[in-house]
Amino acid sequence: MKISLGKKSAQILGTAVATAGLVLSIGAGTAAAGPSGVRFDVGAKLSDGSREIDIYLNDRYAGYGKWTANGDTLTAHDSLADGYGIGAYLGTSPVREAGTFGYSSPFTRNVGGDLTEDKAYNFWVCIGSNSAGLTCSNVYGVTS
Repeated sequence: MKISLGKKSAQILGTAVATAGLVLSIGAGTAAAGPSGVRFDVGAKLSDGSREIDIYLNDRYAGYGKWTANGDTLTAHDSLADGYGIGAYLGTSPVREAGTFGYSSPFTRNVGGDLTEDKAYNFWVCIGSNSAGLTCSNVYGVTS
């Protein structure tokens, strides 16, 4: 769809959008953006519903988050002594978290617990700290 606006209309619309953005950003507060230079390599969802996401920080392998369907286990592994922790998350209610935050690397945390079989869940991983904030992967589907 193409929209044509005169110069005055475009100025009014631009002012309204800028004002709305300013109001929203003032009300939103500040949040730490998380570490930069992060890359997530996402493995394919396996036939049993499992998946792994590898994390790289400035092209160095930092660790991984993993969902293992056979055993309903969420794993976070931090292999890089960079001051950041790794969290793996499963979209249960409440959200299931396996995190390495506050531990010296290398460190692995496993969190398990029975879930209903063949149910779909969202899975994602993050890297960061309280002071830096978190940088998170996209959300991917897994199955129990």
